[in-house]
Amino acid sequence: MIIMNIREFERTTSGIENLDRILRGGIVVPSLVLVLGDVGTGKSVICQQFIYKQAILGFKSVYFCIDNQPEDVVENMKSLGWNVEELVERGVLKFVNMFSSAQSFEGLIAEVLREISLCKRFVFDSISSIAFLYGERNAYDLLRKVKVQCRTGGSVGVINAVKGMHTKAFEIAIQQVCCNVISLEMRSDGRFLRVLKTMKTGHDTEEFGIEIEKGKGVDLI
Repeated sequence: MIIMNIREFERTTSGIENLDRILRGGIVVPSLVLVLGDVGTGKSVICQQFIYKQAILGFKSVYFCIDNQPEDVVENMKSLGWNVEELVERGVLKFVNMFSSAQSFEGLIAEVLREISLCKRFVFDSISSIAFLYGERNAYDLLRKVKVQCRTGGSVGVINAVKGMHTKAFEIAIQQVCCNVISLEMRSDGRFLRVLKTMKTGHDTEEFGIEIEKGKGVDLI
């Protein structure tokens, strides 16, 4: 008879109560979470909600702003009713401006890894723009390095990616390198979320509708 040693892993909240339930207790620490979805499905709101909740809990958190300037991200978070500026003043939340960065890819990697080494939670919004600007191979290489740093530092990162913007091979590759994959889809009857993959934990496989409300952010129905 084979006896398996079942270990209870540390977890943290995704920022969405119903998503934590789908993940059967939240996100395993450390891990890398890929949020892959159509444009307009709420990917960035999920990222912002995660980082806001983590900063509220006191974890030093970093938001890498690649698709938008930090001011726009902050304004969007404030529009949802979240007091972001207080967290920035307390030093638990930082927005890194990569939207207007003109640095080399090597410089970008160095900055990303340095910031991740100094925090416990981070968001990368988005890897799609990095792939567009620097190439898919470089973007994949960056994710691999981020995963190593994530593991070393015991941190949790959420990676935003736009479905249909890449080659099929790259889309599969980034799903493989990330520990957890959450898929978002836009259809005529609404926005929907499904967890495709988790590591070290089980998950519910059903599809859930997405609602976004002021003061609450994303919820699943």
